[in-house]
Amino acid sequence: ARGPGCGRIPAGRDVDATGADFIVAAAVDLDDVAWIVKVPRRADVMVRADAERRVLRLLRERLTVAVPDWRLFAPDVIAYPRVPGEPAAVIDPDLGDWRWRFDPGAPPQAFLDSLARFLAQLHGIDVDEARAAGVRVLDPRSLRAATAECIERARNGLDVPDPLWRRWHDWVADDGVWPDVHVLVHGDLHGAHLLVDDDNAISGVLDWSETHVGDPATDFALLYPSLGDAALASLLDAYGAAGGRTWPGMARHVVERWLAYPAVIADFARMTGDDQPMQLAQALVDEAMRRVADV
Repeated sequence: ARGPGCGRIPAGRDVDATGADFIVAAAVDLDDVAWIVKVPRRADVMVRADAERRVLRLLRERLTVAVPDWRLFAPDVIAYPRVPGEPAAVIDPDLGDWRWRFDPGAPPQAFLDSLARFLAQLHGIDVDEARAAGVRVLDPRSLRAATAECIERARNGLDVPDPLWRRWHDWVADDGVWPDVHVLVHGDLHGAHLLVDDDNAISGVLDWSETHVGDPATDFALLYPSLGDAALASLLDAYGAAGGRTWPGMARHVVERWLAYPAVIADFARMTGDDQPMQLAQALVDEAMRRVADV
């Protein structure tokens, strides 16, 4: 690959073909600078990537953690210098589950504090500035309506047992847990997208393709099954101390949003026409049912 500001990037030495949207390669340029090169799997991916590029421009000026700096953006490739840090967690193919650098149920304080600061900064970005950057905006009322519609579509492709189905609907109808604010959210925040330094503090955040203005609980929900109730409570306390807005039903709302996440994955599967995400969504339904049974 060659482009302004990036010189020539040799062929990737490490290739990750597991992503739904991109094939990703790690490379080193002729000046020994590490790069990430992303090749889209489908043409529609680059349409959404253009929106992500605008988001990244907005974020670089407002966050203290690093985000990708796309030096090369072309119809068939994206390339940027490697963001410092290592993923806080990766999927272990043998386990079929997350493998964390530390015990996520008792995470280091440096991780909790830096994650809370990052989320408070992100959620504090002005909504009008996000809208001007082309970010999709859902106000609290339309967000709740969109969530209800997403849930209604879930059984088109998913086998959702009645107890979970009722729980989803009870959650949407519960005025006591839904926020009256909307904020800029990452939208797909899990351990693989959080880069940490040697002290396990957040150094960078990857993959902003799902960024939108919506429910602040979205950025806690995918972390919840790894963190558990106690670590989630500690994170929410740190988030509030860092300036993030919390409310009495927030922890429960985070849990319920995670339980309903299979419906979101099912929507993505229908959009892409890919059966693999639908299989993942069904597996998450089964996991959610186990959680519901434990409550």
